[in-house]
Amino acid sequence: MDNENKSFTIAENKKRIFDQMASMHFILSDKYNFQSKSEYAIEITVSILLCGITFLDREKFFNISADITTLIIGLIAIFLLAFTIIKQNMNHKQLCEQHRNAGKVYAKAKLELAGMIAEWLINETDDKSILAYLQEHFNSLNDLPQIPEKYFIRLKHAHQYKVAKSKYLDNHQGEPWIICNLKFWLSGIIKK
Repeated sequence: MDNENKSFTIAENKKRIFDQMASMHFILSDKYNFQSKSEYAIEITVSILLCGITFLDREKFFNISADITTLIIGLIAIFLLAFTIIKQNMNHKQLCEQHRNAGKVYAKAKLELAGMIAEWLINETDDKSILAYLQEHFNSLNDLPQIPEKYFIRLKHAHQYKVAKSKYLDNHQGEPWIICNLKFWLSGIIKK
């Protein structure tokens, strides 16, 4: 039974890691989605500005010579071209999709593993079968996009904060959300 406990511990640990990885990927997906939408908004705004000032009688409204306005329009056009090329190379939209899909895969794996753990407990499955199942079904997760090293600690902290806050909210269901947020934040400060 001790070995079975070890295999269940390994399975539970894997489930916890899948939950953490799903959170991390979803956070990165949201980050890249925000960056992609911001870049798109800047690109559209500068394009509209460029179109607008192209047809505007600048000498009449701003008392600027034609040479200076041509230079300004040229510089804005060069900025827009450079910005567009850089945006395409950074490819935040594709990174958003990759991390969203990876998050979905990890979330599905966590749910599948939770169901299997319950089944194993009911059927008193031996540890060799459990470990074989884990090896067989979850090795393909290594092919998913990896969490960049520079974000790992911050994302792990965000996940652990989310889990702790979720547990806190479970114990304070009758209180308004804003009060729960304040109390949870203060409880973290007071403990230190």
